[in-house]
Amino acid sequence: MAATRRIAVVGAGGAGLAAALETGRAGADVILLETADQVGGATARAGGVVYAADTPVQKARGVEDSVDELINYYMTVSRHELEPRLLRASAEGTREVIGWLEELGVTWEPDRLYIAGLEYKPRGHLPTGDTRGLGPAGGAMIVAALLTAVEAMDNVEIRTATRCTGLLTGDDGAVAGVRTESGEEIRADAVILTTGGFGAAPDLLGEHWPEAVEHGDWHWYLGPDTNIGDGVRMGLAAGGELRGYGGTLLETPNFGRLNDAFTPPWVIYVNKNGHRFVDETDTYCVMPHVIAKQPGGTCWAVFDEAALRQVADSGHVDPYGLGVDLESNWTAAMLRKQIEAGVVKSGATLAELAERTGIAAAGLQATAEHWNADVTRGRDTAFEKKGTLAPVSTAPFYAVELRPAIIGITFAGLRIDDEARVLDTAGRPIPGLFAGGEVAGGLDADVYAGGGTSIGNALVFGRTAARSATAGAVR
Repeated sequence: MAATRRIAVVGAGGAGLAAALETGRAGADVILLETADQVGGATARAGGVVYAADTPVQKARGVEDSVDELINYYMTVSRHELEPRLLRASAEGTREVIGWLEELGVTWEPDRLYIAGLEYKPRGHLPTGDTRGLGPAGGAMIVAALLTAVEAMDNVEIRTATRCTGLLTGDDGAVAGVRTESGEEIRADAVILTTGGFGAAPDLLGEHWPEAVEHGDWHWYLGPDTNIGDGVRMGLAAGGELRGYGGTLLETPNFGRLNDAFTPPWVIYVNKNGHRFVDETDTYCVMPHVIAKQPGGTCWAVFDEAALRQVADSGHVDPYGLGVDLESNWTAAMLRKQIEAGVVKSGATLAELAERTGIAAAGLQATAEHWNADVTRGRDTAFEKKGTLAPVSTAPFYAVELRPAIIGITFAGLRIDDEARVLDTAGRPIPGLFAGGEVAGGLDADVYAGGGTSIGNALVFGRTAARSATAGAVR
């Protein structure tokens, strides 16, 4: 009988917990190492949406969908920059993940399915379950379900507050364990890297995604401060290749460290020329890209006193109408506070507002006239925006500068194949090294396909890495 394999999983977010669970179920001895004091990673902070097609949840809603349609959509939004084999593994894997999580106690309500990206079919699966106090949102529900299952296994050891900074190699050149920051060497037959991205690493951002730091102190990172690219650094040092570029940047008024990716429909966006350039309610998957292409890479959200009095009181906390309240910068109380502080600019006339913001006065006036006429008609003739169309006609007038500056997810990561094996610069698997989650690149290209693709990919490739790393494991 072959000896029991020992697997080291580095990083205890969604991908790491999935990898540990499936590795343990395969009969291996597992050590799960986490830099932070608590497991969960970026997954525990996320909304928890899983982006998937051809699922029982969709069928219960009467939605006809297929893996091939999802792959075609994904290839289209990525401009065919991604490997189809990875996308197929992702699409087929996320379909399986829905039922797998259900077995672990996560439930999915068909009525809460929603369109999460730029497509026309609802593929965003919102979870319901216990969070175990691991976070406020749906991602914590997924983490809680995984953690409960992992903790029930006697062959999985979880060690927090343990940062890994290097890989060990054997005489044959294969990866043979990890080295911790304290110098401890942990031997293993294989290593699965699930350390997350590098959103909290200014050096890697500056090198591999400079747009994420170009607005200076406007930038901040949604994820854990431990996501400093340890897995990427270790993988590259072992001969791996970086694949992918960019990530998700969310627009922000910079009122504070509040994640608010959903701007209300009662504002209009104008650039420095005073022109509207987008449907202001478009998905966060594309909005930062559109803003970044405006002069100076910024824009202004413009509204008037009537909107502030009549509409803003309700805030903008449930943009999808799913009964999920989100924090918002766009409440009347917050806006009044920022007006008094001078952060939100105001003017008794549009010309005065233009002077105080640097917006071209003639362009702003013409845009407001056209917009107000559209509001009277009940139709946005320029960009077909739906929802509450509020005129910009009652003084004083207000403008909030927006910049794409909140760092959500990093797309650059270690190149892997559809078996989650880390590939070297020649395209060959590095023996004993696997990766899943945000540390793995090549699963997104510039435009984020839709809310939930990141968590879906983390769970899929965490599980895939486990299967690959434990081939032949016995217990």
